Amino acid sequence: MFNKTLSVEDLNGYIRSIFQAEEMLHDVSVFGEVSGFKISGPHAYFTIKGKEAAISCNLFQYKRTYVPKDGDSVIVKGTPDFYAKTGKLSFNVVSVQPVGIGDLHAQLEQLKAKLLKEGIFAPEHKKAIPAFPFEVCVITSKTGAVIRDIYRTIRNVNNTINIHVYNVRVQGEGAENEIAHAIQRTDGKYDVIIVARGGGSFEDLAPFNTEIVARAIYNATTPIISAVGHETDFSVSDLAADSRAATPTAAAHMIAFDEAALKETVFSYLSKMGVSVQDKLKASQSDLVAVTKSLSSSARHITDRAFMSEQAAINRMMGAAKVFITAKDGELEKALIAYGAANPLASIEKGFFGATKKGKRITSVQEVAVGDDLLLIAKDGKILTEVKEIQK
Repeated sequence: MFNKTLSVEDLNGYIRSIFQAEEMLHDVSVFGEVSGFKISGPHAYFTIKGKEAAISCNLFQYKRTYVPKDGDSVIVKGTPDFYAKTGKLSFNVVSVQPVGIGDLHAQLEQLKAKLLKEGIFAPEHKKAIPAFPFEVCVITSKTGAVIRDIYRTIRNVNNTINIHVYNVRVQGEGAENEIAHAIQRTDGKYDVIIVARGGGSFEDLAPFNTEIVARAIYNATTPIISAVGHETDFSVSDLAADSRAATPTAAAHMIAFDEAALKETVFSYLSKMGVSVQDKLKASQSDLVAVTKSLSSSARHITDRAFMSEQAAINRMMGAAKVFITAKDGELEKALIAYGAANPLASIEKGFFGATKKGKRITSVQEVAVGDDLLLIAKDGKILTEVKEIQK
């Protein structure tokens, strides 16, 4: 048989017959750690891993036995199967017996406990996601389906939001360092940051279950949404982030406000506000007319009363003035007579001259000197003269 060329179908069929014929491989119990557990209809599929090897498992009618979860250490009982059509080796599981929590999950639980104690997951530290972000950064692989889903979801309702992509590896050794560095580089430059990747096995999501990523999220000042894996996946980054989205698409829905609906709401509000203002103006106008009429009537009464009061006061003042003037008439006449006697103009009227020097009246020859200009004042004019000689 081996001396001739075989078709793929013949080779795979022969290999399958070996597995079926080998009694030692029937009802085998295998110990390992569950990874990538998924349910599809009545069946479940997962991988069971050892330290250096792994094998795919099919669990038909999974509800008939213990239902494991990723990280569980289990003993599975069943038979290996070689599927001739695809050449794939798998293990058909009949029953699952739990043994304990796997090493990786135990380490993860220890990390969660540590970060929880430090307050990394504290609700009071979480920042609100802005309702109307315009600058959004997505930290993910630029070649994956995740960014396409996010972009399409946002653009379905909003063309204003600017979508920026920071390209990183989202699985594999060292991916956690790239993710943490990306958070630090983009912090403070955008309205919101989405850390995202699609679904995968427990190992695939490992970078998002690391301390370095959790601390980078916690220390960021920009609100961060963690959208890692499928709805059933829950990572450390989800716990540290300001908000968790079940999927990357759900994260897009969280920040993609409906632009058209917002405009309609604003215009509707402005319209209602305009009508309200018009109604208030009309009501105010009616009130203003009533107040104006009331003020006009009151003003007339006030003015009339004020005028009569003012007139009475003036009459009293005039009467008092007349009495005062009459009483002072005699005294004034006497004062004028005395003033006339002392008035220097009186002597000028009799033929004398009055003399001034630089506007100051001179009463003695001691006040002038030869050469001074004097102004002599007579009753019918003035004479400007210069002193030639002084006789004492």
